[in-house]
Amino acid sequence: MKPCLLVCALLQASAQLSFDAASIKESTSLDSGGTLRVMPDGGVRARNFPSRGLIALAYQLQPYQLVNAPGWASEMRFDIEAKPAVAAPREQTYLMLQALLVERFRLTFHRESREIDGFALVRVRADRLGPELKPSDLNCEKEMATTPKCRQGGITADTMTAFGAPMWNLLQLVIAKAGAPVSDETGLAGTYDLQLRWSNEVAPGDDRPSIFTALQEQLGLRLDRRRVKTEVFVVDRFERPTPD
Repeated sequence: MKPCLLVCALLQASAQLSFDAASIKESTSLDSGGTLRVMPDGGVRARNFPSRGLIALAYQLQPYQLVNAPGWASEMRFDIEAKPAVAAPREQTYLMLQALLVERFRLTFHRESREIDGFALVRVRADRLGPELKPSDLNCEKEMATTPKCRQGGITADTMTAFGAPMWNLLQLVIAKAGAPVSDETGLAGTYDLQLRWSNEVAPGDDRPSIFTALQEQLGLRLDRRRVKTEVFVVDRFERPTPD
């Protein structure tokens, strides 16, 4: 590759890892809620959103993985408008957000393994599963495109339906709902069909059980409190953003 072509390619690659334009302003909203959207072109639009949430999105972290962020990262909220030079896929948006956090918030961090409070997902009884958890002949991670039944599964605010799914799929839901690391100690290999219904936190008056009770009654699984070893993202430096 000729020198000028090499330089141009490097400059183009560098530009693809940063937003073409980004505005970050402290929010003046008195609302307690906030919103963040990844736009179809790969841009980011946030309203009244905490910067702690930006870190979690950019580095794809569960809340419990983010350690040592300053208090203002949760309390101070921002309005953000960030646009790429050209349309970008979601994975590239995460990289551009990371670059934005480093440039405007001076973020530095390291990762380490720690033991923290969490759960182990275990079987209630070794000799049977719950009524809504059944071994499957499908493997929908491989057969999604060719098996219509695989596309019938999904997750809503208070329901998970899955066909031909490994336990890993259920584990991701349980981690999100428990807000803590969860180790899979069920010993269940292969794939499963399952349906899980739990109480919708937005409408606590419904008659469905909590996620903890639903796991036991419907799937025959239980969450036991344990110390769990997990990777955490430790913030070493994080400053209030530089002005536009």
